[in-house]
Formats: sequence, C-alpha cells, structure tokens
Amino acid sequence: MMLLASAGGNRVPIVAQLVAADEDTVRDVIHRFNEIGLACLDPRWAGGHPRRLSFDDEDFVVTKPTTRPAKLGQPFTRWSLRKLVAYLRKFHGWIIHIGREA
Repeated sequence: MMLLASAGGNRVPIVAQLVAADEDTVRDVIHRFNEIGLACLDPRWAGGHPRRLSFDDEDFVVTKPTTRPAKLGQPFTRWSLRKLVAYLRKFHGWIIHIGREA
C-alpha cells in the first residue's frame, strides 16, 4: 500500500495517514524499496517470541509426560508443568524453559 501510494505521487505524510503508519516507517519502506526492489516486501521474520525449547528438547520432553509419574519413581499420579520441569532438571540435568503454551 505504501509503495503504491508513493508511486501515485503522494507525499510521505499523506501516505502515512492513508496506511495508519508512522512517517519514519513509510520513509524506511520507500528507501528499502529503492535499494533492493520488490525483495523489500518479504520481511524475513516469523514474528512472535523466539522458541524456548529446541527441537531436541521438545522430543525429549514429550516422552516424559506420556509416562506415568509412578513408573519413574515419583510420588504423584499426574504431571504438572512445574513437576515436569523439576523432574527433568533433577534427574536428567536438563534446564528447560517451558511456558504454558508449550
């Protein structure tokens, strides 16, 4: 939108109002387009928070909660997130940062 509006002869403040963006952002997009062309339209970012678990950690962690805690010598019947992280740290030496979504 920014590039089309700019190509149509609109000045930066008008383009910024049109797309509800900051004027500096519009300038950055236009300058980047002038430098590298249409490749500027691919921002090459995934967004969101970086992964807390590596793929190896994820494979290892998934095997533990599917096993009953009693079979692993734990004095409880169900895993909670805190119990799982504490178990992995104590018995396997894995320091894992895991959120509720994971």
